[in-house]
Formats: sequence, structure tokens, C-alpha cells
Amino acid sequence: MFIFPQYLTLNNKMLSHLILFEWKFYKANISFYVMLASFFGLGILIGTSTNIAFPNIKYNSPYAINFILGLFSLASLFPIVIMTSQSLLREKDSCFEQILYSTPITIRNYFISKFLLVLGVAVFTFLLFLAGNILGHLIGNDSTEKWGVFHLNYYMNSFMVIVLPNIYFCTVIICCTAWFSKNKMFIYLSGLGIYALYMVVSLFSNSPLFAGASPVSNSAMNLAAKLDPFGMAAFFEQTKHWTSLQKNTEVLHLSGNLLFNRITFVLLAILLLLWAYKSFQFKISKRHQRKVAVLNDLKGRNYNYFKTTTSSSGRRYYISMILSFLKIDLKSVIKSLPFVLLISITLFILGMEMYGTIAGGMRLPQHFVTTALMMNTILTSIPFLLVFAILFYGSELIWKSKSANFSAIENVTPFSGSAVFISKIVSVTSISFLLILSSILLGILFQVMYQYPIIEWGTYFSLFYFMGFPVFICSILIVALQYIFKSKYLALSIAVVFLMLTNTSLGIVLGISHPLLRFAGFLPDVYSEMNGFGYYPNAFIIKMIYSLSFVLLLSFFSISIISKSEFTSKKTKMLIVILPIIALLSSGLYISTKSNSYSNVEMMNWKQQYEEKYKIYEPNPQPIITDIKTIIDLFPKKNSYKVSGTYLLVNKTNSKISEILINTSNDLMWKGISSSQLILTEKDGEFGQYIFKTKERMLPNDTIKISFEFDYKIESLKGHQSFNAIVENGAFMRISNYFPTIGYDSGNEIEDVLERKKRNMPLQDELTKLDAPMGDPYDYKFINIDAVVSTSLYQTALFVGELVNSYSNNNRNYFHYQAKDIPFRFAVSSAKYEIEKSTYNDITMEVLYEPNHYQNIPHLISNIKKSLHYCETNFGKYPYTTIRFAEISSFTSGFAATAYPATIFINERQFHMDLFKGIGQDIISELIGHELSHQWWGNAQLNPDYREGSGVLIETLAQYTQLMLYKNEYGKNKMLEMVCLHQDLYDSEKAYSGEESLITSTPSNINVIYNKGLVKMYELYVLIGEEKINLALGNLLTKHKFPFQPATTLDFIAELKAVSDVNKHIAIEKIFTE
Repeated sequence: MFIFPQYLTLNNKMLSHLILFEWKFYKANISFYVMLASFFGLGILIGTSTNIAFPNIKYNSPYAINFILGLFSLASLFPIVIMTSQSLLREKDSCFEQILYSTPITIRNYFISKFLLVLGVAVFTFLLFLAGNILGHLIGNDSTEKWGVFHLNYYMNSFMVIVLPNIYFCTVIICCTAWFSKNKMFIYLSGLGIYALYMVVSLFSNSPLFAGASPVSNSAMNLAAKLDPFGMAAFFEQTKHWTSLQKNTEVLHLSGNLLFNRITFVLLAILLLLWAYKSFQFKISKRHQRKVAVLNDLKGRNYNYFKTTTSSSGRRYYISMILSFLKIDLKSVIKSLPFVLLISITLFILGMEMYGTIAGGMRLPQHFVTTALMMNTILTSIPFLLVFAILFYGSELIWKSKSANFSAIENVTPFSGSAVFISKIVSVTSISFLLILSSILLGILFQVMYQYPIIEWGTYFSLFYFMGFPVFICSILIVALQYIFKSKYLALSIAVVFLMLTNTSLGIVLGISHPLLRFAGFLPDVYSEMNGFGYYPNAFIIKMIYSLSFVLLLSFFSISIISKSEFTSKKTKMLIVILPIIALLSSGLYISTKSNSYSNVEMMNWKQQYEEKYKIYEPNPQPIITDIKTIIDLFPKKNSYKVSGTYLLVNKTNSKISEILINTSNDLMWKGISSSQLILTEKDGEFGQYIFKTKERMLPNDTIKISFEFDYKIESLKGHQSFNAIVENGAFMRISNYFPTIGYDSGNEIEDVLERKKRNMPLQDELTKLDAPMGDPYDYKFINIDAVVSTSLYQTALFVGELVNSYSNNNRNYFHYQAKDIPFRFAVSSAKYEIEKSTYNDITMEVLYEPNHYQNIPHLISNIKKSLHYCETNFGKYPYTTIRFAEISSFTSGFAATAYPATIFINERQFHMDLFKGIGQDIISELIGHELSHQWWGNAQLNPDYREGSGVLIETLAQYTQLMLYKNEYGKNKMLEMVCLHQDLYDSEKAYSGEESLITSTPSNINVIYNKGLVKMYELYVLIGEEKINLALGNLLTKHKFPFQPATTLDFIAELKAVSDVNKHIAIEKIFTE
């Protein structure tokens, strides 16, 4: 052993006897086996849950194994804390210290035996997890390309490099805390403190594990790699730029920062352990000595006895009993130093989270410190800490009297079992409420410190409901389990496993995702400044009733165990049991029928069956939609809308058409699809398909008019799709996704190549090759649309195209929009907008925003004008008379901003930022430059067909325009910062996205067309200059915009060559082909 080499010998019989004695205690403990079985089972679940993976990375690759084992090494804190609190404080809890210290046992043997046992059990427990994980991989390995060749050394390398040093470090910290404090709460807090240390280092250094999609600077990553006690940042740093081949085949190299990190924290742990050993003494705590002194003092005093009359029955006695227990428990907890430390650690962790959330990082500017920002940070960060607190206090308060040797006296008093039960629940819940109150005060303090004093008091205090209710239910569960199992650690272990699987995202990852298997879930971080909590409270209360009904039944059972004579009346018993059962069954039935409980497997089955049934229709000639006339009625308060409309279908093929296939979305309530020229022959409700026969064959250029009508309403338990957020304020719907479409829909196919192979399905149709011929003349399938959108009074509705008219009628606002020759892609929004107008030449500019989000409006308008000037000067005239920018609520996710003809929508999270604070870039300037340029690239002007390289002519050109505008606004140095940022983003993600050349890139490969595309356009800028690039782009647009033949990347390269020197042609080709 490397811990105490000078003290350990093979012949040390006393040490071996002490270790054996400790082992016998655990060998007879059921909770010990429950813990071991739980870790083994968890390992199997993680191993078989093959959805824990990365694109292009094998499930059993060294990278995936390091990631999973590194994350779950945090879970080793649980057995270490439990073992330490049991083993190192057993003598103190049993009042056996004085006897033990008088025996011939040496400090050396006692100290080492205790430490080795805790360390050994922690290592053994994780080895069981590892064995389960390996077994899970062997079971789940179906020999598809998702799996690599099994190598045991991949697992053992990760265990030795990442896991074992982590376990050793955690064991030392927690054991030393136990020896110095001799207090269980301090032991639990030390485990929480280790987690806090890891999180703080990660936040300050932008570790990828916490920074998510935010880019990480090399200096920050280097610092994190050195200071992260769990070594995960060092792992990320070493593998950051590895290719997919390296991540699939190479184990971690003990070199650089990883080696420094591992040696540093192991040496630190050794030094700390040696210091603890040198400081350790066999002596009674000072606290115990004070108690003895007080008792001795009391012996010499005289007391007078007074007889008093008491009552041990009745409601008043019952209430006074609850209050008495509550007073004792809360007084002992709140005045204790561990509780002060718990509050301090909670505020410290939350404060770091708030600080990290406010600071936008390298990519984004600082956020305004709004109530919404603080609320969502609290909702994200605090649930774990609340559950931690109630797990500890829920077990300690129940066993407190026994630990204090007072239970024998307490048990002979005439107390009510239900009163004790209720008092414990109220005590535990009250502790969590104090943590919630502290979090609220910290959020308000941050708002004041950052000078954003628009404080939504009611929103803050709603946390007592949205967080307090789940905590209350979890408290009942934890207390009930303690009384049912009558074993502190067994009940604690069961509660931890149950909550981990049913109350956290881990359970969802492991497949425990059915709504009826989720327990007392906390409200997610969905609060929006525009829309508040939206419809989520409706779903929340139903779920809480379901969980509460379950724990009430559990409570009845536990109270019956505490006091069998508690419920003497059969009628009372029946009532107490039947009411929760009725609530459980009714709420469970409602949840089951109203929730979207489709699993991923069921969705894949649906897609497969759709393709197998309707793929035969794909080659059939079908008419196309040329004109749409629609009425869209929005009802934001009801979270619903109604749509009616007509299509004009034209046969633009050279064939006669006698059968038409129409697709509809199953997420909608369809009122009907009809036409006087068609006969419905089949309606397939499962797949939303309508098959019509024409009364007369459609000849080329013949037309048919069809009518349709559908409704949609958000079901609170099902939630909403991100692009279909009809919420009370700030609604956004990409409503074209839900209009009927004509012909076979390849978007319903399974796209995952490995999934198709697993199901013995043929490969999908190949992406159209770059040089494949296209129709001449090319049919863009553009549409003309005429839409009347109505919404609630005081709200403004936006659509694509030009606003023709607006009026009010019957307490509703109506807006009439028209657009000609646009792609079949349109959206609508509605909100209580403030409107700022301006003009640029003959173009009207409108910015529609939440009234409190006025801070960036002048800057936004200025950037719109600069972007319009740049694009019109270099690429051609803006195609509309109006440009609108509208803010939408964060209930829509998946993009920062999105562009449609004449209308651009920006998410409130990016719209409302403190642009000139922090180190991040000007997100408004980036978004305006990028999205406004889409009026030239990708909408109704340059609109390439979907083939290799087509994404370059949309997103890469928008990235280039954004880059040039940013350079003109902030200079070349800031432009270079943006280039370096995107280069780093590309290098970090290319192992997952794959490496492609721009010229033949897949249009859906975001990493290539956005990040690599921007870098390559910068290289082109350095090579031939901005002026020549813009000249080439102007020529490309003139020759290939609608209605001319669409461009390809070959055409773009040809235009670049046409304006540049011959000696640079090879270099231009290299930029696009490497």
C-alpha cells in the first residue's frame, strides 16, 4: 500500500483482526447488500442503455467508457459517506469510546483499519458497477456498427486513471472530516462540498461538462484540466481535438495536464491523510466532556416537585404534541453548525451557478439579471440540494432520540404515532423551505448587485409551491420508509435508489420514462419573461396529486407500524385508504391517457411501418401546391388555434394523374379535407394519410382546388413541439410544418443508418450528387400565399410577406398578409408587442418586442440599416418593402433566430442580453447580419435544390455576410476572434459530425456548413479579398436566383475563379475541396 508503507506489515495480526471485525458488522447488514446490488444493477442498466453515446463514437469505445465511468465516479460519494458515518462514528454513537480507548488497540491499527475498510468497500462497490457495466455492454452488443471490439483494457485503463484516484481522494476527504468533526452532518456536507468544489472549478474554467455548448478557451481548459479534482476536464482537454478513430480506439495517455492532475490530487490526499493520522488521538470529544460536567453539576442541586394535571387525549393535545416535536427538531437543527454550513454551501453553489449563468462566456455577452434568469437558475440547481437535505434530515431526525439514548423514555409516553409522523414531515419540509427562502434572497441580491431591480416578487415566492410541493411529497416518502424498514441506512438506500430512478433525468436515460413511473418531479427551468410558466402549472398539479396519493397510502402503512392502535375505527381506516386510492387511480388514469408516452422504439416502429406501406407512392406523379389561401385564428390564452384554407393544385408533370396522396399531422385535430373534384378512397388515421381518386384524370397543367380545416390545442401533460408553441404571450408556430402536404413524405423515414440496418431495412435514397442533372426549366415549387391571421385583443400577429390590411372585430385583431413566389415554409407569431419603426431608403423597418426588453432596440435598428446597406450594395436589391424583427418567447427552442420572407423571429433569450458587458461577442450584430442576409441566401432569391453542397449556398454564405458585417463594425481583430472561435468549435465537434469538404458537404451537417464554412470563407477573404468575393456573389445571384436555374457549389467556385487571378484558382479549389 502507498498510504502508510512504514506502518503496514504482513504479520500485523491486530490490524487484520480489526478489519475482520469491521467486515463482520457489514456482512450481517442487509442494507450493505442492497447497496452492492444497487450499484451492480445500475451498471447493467447503464451498459444496456445504449442511448448513452456520441455520434460516430462506439458505445464501448474508450472515450464513451471514460465519460461514463468518470461521471459515475461521483456516485462513489454515496457508499463512502454511508460507510464513513457508520464505521468511523460507531463507537461514539454506541457510547463505547471510553471502553475502546482503554484497550490495547493502537491508534495506528485503529486508524488504518477504519480507512482501509471504507476505501476497500468504495472500490469494491464501484468494481461491481464496472462489472455490471461490462455485462450490460456484452448483453446489449448486437454486433452492429454501434459497437466496437470488446477490450477489457479499455475499462481497466479508465478505472485506474480516472476512477481509482477519484475514489481515493473522496475517501480521504470524507474520512478526515469524520475524524476531525465526529459529526454525521459534517460527513454528509463534506460529500456535498466535494461536489461543490468540482462544480465551482468547472464553472470558473468553463468545463465542457457544465458549459454545454459554450466554447471553451484554451487557457480556461488548461486551468480546468489542472484543478478539476475528478479529472474530467483533463480528460476533455486531452481528447478535445481527437478524431472519431482516436476516440474509438485510444485509451487515455498519462501525460500533460492529465498526469499532473492525477498526481496532484493523489499526493494532496496522501498529505491530508498523514496529517489526520498525526493529529488523531484517543480522547473523548470536548462536547461530551461538557455534558459530563453539566450532569455532575446537576447532581448537587435540589429541586422542588410540583404535581400538575395533564391530558393525553383530544385535538388540543394532538396539536400540542406535533408542535412540541416540531419545536424540538427545528431548534436542534437550526442552531446547529452543520445547518449553517448547509445553508452556506447551498448559497455558494447557487451563487456560482448564478454567476456562471449571468456571464455569457466567450460566445455570448452578459445576460441581464432578470427574475426569469434567476428563477430558472434556482429551478435547475436547487432540487439536488433539497433532496440531499431531506434525505439526511429525514433519517437523522427520526433516529435522533435513539442516538441520544432517549428513545426508551420517549416510547413510554402517551404520544400519537401519527403526530410524530406529521411532526417529522413538517420539520424536514421546513428545513427545505428555509433553503428555498435563502435561494430567493440570493436571487434578489444578484438582481440588485447587477442593477436590474425589476423584481417579480410573486414569481419568486411561487417557488415555495413549485419546489416546496415536490419536497413535501419526497419528505413523506423518506420518513415513511424509515418507519417501515426500521433501519436507517437500509431505508436511506432504498429512498436514494427510488428517487434516483423516478425523480431524476438518470431514470429517463435508463428507460424509466413512462409518466406513471415518474415521482414528484420538480418543475423544469421553463420560466419566460414573456409568457411566465405558461401551461406547465396545469400539468404540475396533476402529477403532484398522483405522487401525493401514493405517499399517503405509504404513510397510512407506516403509521400503522408506529402505532397499531392509531386507527381504531374501521370506517376511519377505510376512508383513509380509499380516498388516496381513488385519487391515485383517477389521476393515474388521466396522466396515462393524456400524456405522450410513446417510446423511441414505438416511434421507430411507426416510421418503419409508414415507409413500408407508403414508399410505393413516392415515384407516382403528383400535383404541386401553387396557391394557398388560409385563415388562421389564434387563441393564445387557450393555447389553441384553428386553421382553414384552400390549396390550388397544378399538375406540372407530363403524366396524367388519377390518384393523390395527402399527408396530415397526427398531432392535430382534423376537421376534414375535401374537394368537389376528388373522391376519398382511403383514410389512414394511424399514419395521417388520405388517398383520393380524381373524378377526371388530371392532364398536364390541369388544376384542382382542395379545402382543409384543422385545430390544435396544447395538452399540458403532452407538452408542445418546439416549433408549435401557441402560448399566451410570445407564441411562435412554424405552421407550414402542420399544413397538409402532397405525396409521399420522406421526412417520416428512419434516418439513422445503423437503426435501418438493425431492422433489415434498405439504405435511404442517396443524397443527390453535386453534378446530378436538374430539370430545365427547374420547378422551385414556390407558392403564393394569402393569409388572414386573427389573435386576441391587444396582441399583434405576424406572418410572412407583406401586411396588406389590419383591423379589429369582435374583440379580436385581424392581420391580412400576402406573399408571392416563396418556398413552402411560413410561420406565425403573436404577442403583446411594443413596436419600434424606422426606414432605410424605401424599406420600412419594424421591431416588435416585449415592452420591458427595450434596451437593445436602438442598436438593433442600427444594425438592420447597416446590414441592408451592405447586402444591397454588394448583392442586389432587397426583394420586399418591409422587414420585421419580432421577439418570441423561450417556449420555442432550437434556434436563436430564424428568417422567413420579410420577417425574422428572435428568441427572447438572445434578444434581451446586456450587449456591452462580459467578454462575449455582440450577439445582436451577429444575428442581424446572419438572418437578414437570408433574404438573399436561402429564401426566395438564391434557393438551391437539396443536394451535396447546397447548405454552403445558404448557411455558409450567411456566415460570411455575418463575418464581414462584424469586421466592419468592430475591426479585423474582433473578426479574427470570431474565426478562431468557429475553428475551435469545428475541431471540437468534427469527431461527431464527420469531416467533409464544403463542395460536397451534407446540407444537414451543421458543424461543416456553419463552423468550417465560416473559417473557409475567411481563408477565401485572405486569399482574394472581400471585394472580389462580393462581386462573385453578386454575379452568382444575378444568374441563379429565382426563377433561373438554381446554383450549385460548382457554380459558386466558377464565379470566384471568374473574378480572381488564374494563379489563385488552385488555392480556391483547395479551400472548397479539402
